[in-house]
Amino acid sequence: MSNRVRKIISDKIGQIRGMSLRAKSARAAMTLGVGTSVERGLRLVRNMILARILAPDQFGLMAIVMVAVSVFEAFTEVGVKQSVIQNKQGADPEYLNVAWWFQAIRGLGLFGIAFFLAPWISSFYDKPELLRLLRVSFLAMVFRGLVSPRMFVLEKEYKFGRAVLLTQGSGIFGTLVAVVLAFMMRNVWALVAGSVAEFAFMCVLSYLLVPFKPTLKIHRGYLSELFGFTRGMFGLPILTMVSLKTDALLLGKLVPAVQLGMYTLAYGLAEQPAWLFHQIIGRILLPAFAEDQDNNQILRSRVRKIAKATFVFGVPLVALAAIWAGPLLSLIYGRRYTTVAMPFRILCVTMFVRIQAQILVTIYLAIGKPHLYRRIAAVLAILVVCLMYPGIRLFGLEGAAGVLLLSNTVALCMQVIWMRGTIGLRFQNYAFFWRRGTTP
Repeated sequence: MSNRVRKIISDKIGQIRGMSLRAKSARAAMTLGVGTSVERGLRLVRNMILARILAPDQFGLMAIVMVAVSVFEAFTEVGVKQSVIQNKQGADPEYLNVAWWFQAIRGLGLFGIAFFLAPWISSFYDKPELLRLLRVSFLAMVFRGLVSPRMFVLEKEYKFGRAVLLTQGSGIFGTLVAVVLAFMMRNVWALVAGSVAEFAFMCVLSYLLVPFKPTLKIHRGYLSELFGFTRGMFGLPILTMVSLKTDALLLGKLVPAVQLGMYTLAYGLAEQPAWLFHQIIGRILLPAFAEDQDNNQILRSRVRKIAKATFVFGVPLVALAAIWAGPLLSLIYGRRYTTVAMPFRILCVTMFVRIQAQILVTIYLAIGKPHLYRRIAAVLAILVVCLMYPGIRLFGLEGAAGVLLLSNTVALCMQVIWMRGTIGLRFQNYAFFWRRGTTP
């Protein structure tokens, strides 16, 4: 028996060491899993500490700041990272040079616009203290725009070791800065400083690990290709931002900052599985799907297999979170946070739906047709915008969470229906994947 076990282990190790897509994906998953788990674990510990040091209204202020940053970034997001990964020539230095100028000009221009509009945002929420918080937080956009574009190539080529060090390492640095300053300052400035420090550290570290020197020579062919990809992406980040941030945007205006702060922490906890999926599995799926972007049969098979796996593991987690919502929130954040147990339950289900949608979204990007994703993002954004205000007015925090669940569920169903025209995936095959198996 022991010889048989050793043989099985030896075979599995041999498979992981290979150069096949499965082997590269397995190695990437292991690397991302370790790095992301450590980083998210520290962020959770950070929130556990800060929830006991800072008043809930401080988290409410930070939520408004992050929404403002997201709005500005969404209006100028061009999908540089996705274009580098998807384009077959994305690792070419001349292509990366075009990408660098794209993101650098965007980041600097965005900061200038946001800096001068900060007083209007502060006035809209009737919170004068937001002005300086916003202007300092907007520096993160500059640092994100100046990172070395070679860090995107790491994911394209499955070199996730350094990619994890860059992204998760920067996250850990920002987390430590926030915790240390929270003990010293005991206000929202600790959160702002941690956020800016994270991206400043990422910018510097990117040039140390994957150096890049931009030039003034622009390759016209690559510029045209990048423009073509960004045209497909146009409007998509705005629609995505609307569907993800409308709840916080309106809650910041309609409910006290204390309630928004509690909702924000509950949302962050419920989002953990979806975030981990996006950072670990999602980052592997894009290059994996892109390698077989011309083979619909393989894409269909992989979609069903991944969807089935997420269903098998996700449903029990959602059920446990719903049953133990109150004790879980009390343990992590403190007893006063049990008041948001019901929104937390609803948000947990919503995040499971988002994971299923993320699988299909990656298909659109992998085959170089982000405009198809824009269609479903528009449906989701319209539903959220139309329902969120009355939902909050009638049911408060529970209404906000409920609108997100309803909107995401409807959008996922439509996404599956439309996927038939993209890769030939039938709705009935996808809907009953756990019973029908994974046969193409």
